[in-house]
Amino acid sequence: MPKMSLKESLLNSKNLMPLKLQLFAEGDDPGADAGNNGGEGELGGGDPGSNGEGGEPLTFASEAERDSYLDKRTAKAIETAKVKWEAEKATAIEAAKTEAEKLAQMTADQKAEHTEQERLKKINEREADITRRELRAQSLEKLAEKELPKELIDVVVFTDADSCNASIDAIEKAFRKSVEDGVNKRLAQSADVPGSGNTSTTISQGEAMAKQLNEQSKPATKSFWD
Repeated sequence: MPKMSLKESLLNSKNLMPLKLQLFAEGDDPGADAGNNGGEGELGGGDPGSNGEGGEPLTFASEAERDSYLDKRTAKAIETAKVKWEAEKATAIEAAKTEAEKLAQMTADQKAEHTEQERLKKINEREADITRRELRAQSLEKLAEKELPKELIDVVVFTDADSCNASIDAIEKAFRKSVEDGVNKRLAQSADVPGSGNTSTTISQGEAMAKQLNEQSKPATKSFWD
């Protein structure tokens, strides 16, 4: 089996340096979910035995006091959920009223056309969602085949197949170039040989290896007293 060069070894997928990515995940913001779940108002969002200040555990004089504390937290969580639900309900009612007002001002033909448009809109939204899911699954397979980090999936475009493939090609090109630039920089640094004074001479990897072999092959110099 031929011996790999230093550059080939560094470019091997197992030696790739981790790439920090700004995530553009689909759906809800995971950071927002984490923040919401960590709040005191969420039921089960924290350890009932901790007050959240300095990590010091809460202590109760009696079981009744503990139950009272848990009841208050439960009631607060329920109230928070209720307020959120009522706000969402009010928004939905307002949207329905607006839709009803629009329909009331339409003729029979306009109503039929509007209803058909809404039906097609929902169908298109469902189809777009299915397309995104299918393209995401296919993209994960392609990233694995190309030995690229799966985290790159978060910057792939899922609008359609052509856009998806084009984005993967562009991402691969940018990622490979970034890795190669890093490898070349490391090779240049490792081949930096100190010269006289404060100056230094940069030589190629081959020259550095040849010089090292020449130094090792030189016969040991005997001193005058040997």
